[in-house]
Amino acid sequence: MYALVDATSFYASAEKVFDPTIRKKPVVVLSNNDGCIVAASPEAKNLGFPKFEPYFKLKHVLNKHGVVIRSSNYELYADLSEKMMNTINQFSDQSYVYSIDESFLKFDGYASIVDSWYNYGHLIRRTVWRRTKLPVGVGFGPTPTLAKAANHAAKKFTDATGVAVIHDEVTRQEVLSRMDVSNVWGIGRRLTKKLALMGINTALDLAQQSPKHMRRQFSVVLERTVEELNGHQCLEWDQVKQRKKEIYSTRSFGERITDPPALKVALVTHCSIVAKKLR
Repeated sequence: MYALVDATSFYASAEKVFDPTIRKKPVVVLSNNDGCIVAASPEAKNLGFPKFEPYFKLKHVLNKHGVVIRSSNYELYADLSEKMMNTINQFSDQSYVYSIDESFLKFDGYASIVDSWYNYGHLIRRTVWRRTKLPVGVGFGPTPTLAKAANHAAKKFTDATGVAVIHDEVTRQEVLSRMDVSNVWGIGRRLTKKLALMGINTALDLAQQSPKHMRRQFSVVLERTVEELNGHQCLEWDQVKQRKKEIYSTRSFGERITDPPALKVALVTHCSIVAKKLR
């Protein structure tokens, strides 16, 4: 059995950890230099504020609804992420940090120890909350892809409780039938459009396709995804590490700079930080 544990709206939730007075308020986190919204708490999402929208376009509306605005602080997020991962890792002897707010767990020989995966998931949630004050979702499945699907169900379905388990054919079909194909692990927007033209709209539609046909039409990666959705493990988590999309160091000056040497020093410093992250 595999599990995927990830934090809900991690950056926004982290801001609530550092400032408990805003815990029940809608919160959005802005990118470096406060350009775009990069994270929104569930309360802010319910008000209709999407991610990756320019802040200046929504500033007036955000203020009108009393949304708390925070500038991103990645150093603090990294510290809190480490604490969260250390807590999650105590629940299995095999773990793999997939991203700053997601971790896979693998359970070999736990069937005789764990009476209920559902209860075990809630134990993980309670422990993470007690130690970090971060809300997390937990999904269990026989393959990494199904664990990811269960995690989606644990957080996004209308009857979600924070934990979902795919442990038999009934739960597998129920979760996949309610899940849009775009939410399947590794299915991007372009591929979603191509699959829609073939009448494949849900995760269950994709699971019912011939793996060999998907390989001929698209790639071996999609073939493996179909196999995984049917409970046949063919991926290891170190094969699917989330691709890093950008590396940056962009903290701006507090005031306008007119001195070229000072600007040069700042640029060199930023380049040095980025090179260190790249290494």
